[in-house]
Amino acid sequence: MGRSPTKSAGIQSVEVSASLLRALAEHAGPMTLTSLAKAARMSLSKAHKYLASFIRIGLVRQDSATGRYMLGRFAAELGFAALRNIDVVEIAQETLDSLRDRLDTTAALSVWGSRGPTVVRKALNLQPVSLLVQLGTVTPLLTSSTGQVFAAYLDRRKTRAMIERELADRNGAAAKAGLRTLADVEKLVAKVQKEGTAVAVGLMHPGVVGMSAPIFDINRDIVATINLAGVDGILDTRPQSAARRALRAAAADLSRQLGRNSA
Repeated sequence: MGRSPTKSAGIQSVEVSASLLRALAEHAGPMTLTSLAKAARMSLSKAHKYLASFIRIGLVRQDSATGRYMLGRFAAELGFAALRNIDVVEIAQETLDSLRDRLDTTAALSVWGSRGPTVVRKALNLQPVSLLVQLGTVTPLLTSSTGQVFAAYLDRRKTRAMIERELADRNGAAAKAGLRTLADVEKLVAKVQKEGTAVAVGLMHPGVVGMSAPIFDINRDIVATINLAGVDGILDTRPQSAARRALRAAAADLSRQLGRNSA
């Protein structure tokens, strides 16, 4: 029987040298040999030998003018390869569970599917609202908080047909919400982008509040939304409420895991 990966024998020198790479990855800019050795807790001579090997294979490069070290092209290639294999649907469940437990509300993850915003992950609490959040549910673009976030950040070429279809229904939910023209949609989109979140109160179901925030990938493209669903009057939707701050923080954290730089 084979040993588990965590108990398998390894190469200690590789594990030790990784502290140099970690220091470079966490530092804001190029580092001197002295600062690198100190961060990795090793001698100057030992750090220099490891760095020389890293330079030869492209994990590290050294500025010829300053002598400082930074991550190399091969390190960047490894990072991009790792990011390509990260699936927001797979990594989001822990975040959804945490939001549910912290706020005592239902949390969900939606992605853009063939028919529009689609729920693909959920963390339910005991409130009746949780019964409305089902996997595979497709929400409207203009009258759900999830849809409004996609309308605000997704390429308009992907959302235009759905926007026009919802606006064309003069007795539909969008019209009842006061959205009748593209100009109305643009005002809504601008508000969502300014606040970084969308809120829909009673637009899909009376007494039900939806609140959503965007999740971005390394290319700054929206890949999903993280959503909260609660009872109007219980789920606090004010811009600086604890729920709104927690939602924004959760979306930002998932974006960072996908490689999005907050800068």
